[in-house]
Amino acid sequence: MRIPFLPFYFSLLFLSGQRLNAQVETDSVMYARDSALDVPTDPTILFFQEGEKTKTPGKLMLLLKNKKTKSLAAFLKSLGNAELGETEYGDYALSDLDKDGRKELLVYNYTGGAHCCDELYIFKYTGLNKYQQVAKLFAGNTIITKEKEFVYDFHEQYGYFFTCFACGYEDTTGAGLFSNSSILLRYQKGKMGVVPGDPTLKKTILDNLEKLGKQPYQPLEDDIAQDDGIRKEIALNLAVYYYSFGRNTEDTRQLFYRYYKHPDARKVWAGFTRQLTYILAQNDF
Repeated sequence: MRIPFLPFYFSLLFLSGQRLNAQVETDSVMYARDSALDVPTDPTILFFQEGEKTKTPGKLMLLLKNKKTKSLAAFLKSLGNAELGETEYGDYALSDLDKDGRKELLVYNYTGGAHCCDELYIFKYTGLNKYQQVAKLFAGNTIITKEKEFVYDFHEQYGYFFTCFACGYEDTTGAGLFSNSSILLRYQKGKMGVVPGDPTLKKTILDNLEKLGKQPYQPLEDDIAQDDGIRKEIALNLAVYYYSFGRNTEDTRQLFYRYYKHPDARKVWAGFTRQLTYILAQNDF
């Protein structure tokens, strides 16, 4: 399956439904929200806005990963601003993700901060008014599709990979790179799993890495220097490859060194694996 490219600006769309001001300023001209420039509502926002709710959130009891139990109402409150004592961006919905006749509970939260971070908690039904946490997605600009699958994008995780967050490699050579930064997740039987990649996706990744590896070396004088986004583009393709084709670190390492032959290869690989370890620790898939 070829995963469609969802660029990192989806995070802006995702937050826009809850935090966009009543007016937008562009080139000093003010436009009302009902103008032609109105930002479309993101599918994930729609999922929660239109999703089923409970009239008694205080009675739904959640067993968390830390073995503590909280009501849904208390859990939502804990995600908010402690000083205000309320949830600023949290939301929830009940939905049967795997079509087994039992509805899962999904809770969304935005933690705040620049380019960070979206949280998505998934709880399975275990009994009357009882749910157990089985998965968490963190900092992945996750899009919930109409098919109730999850597109997890790595832009937020590798946003500052040897470059600025807004920087992205622009192919000016006509090589025909296919932007590739997301994986498809599917919930089944209490677990979130990655939909395996197919030959088309593998060919796309290999073609991208080959073309990127042929680009001129961009030396970085110190640890705060930034390139034009080429190392980030390489990291995004590697992350998709790692998760889509067996999570084999050694195979991914060999792939990296096959195409990236510049003097700082060891440093770039170390940075990639360091962030990959963090993703593995923060997400359940």
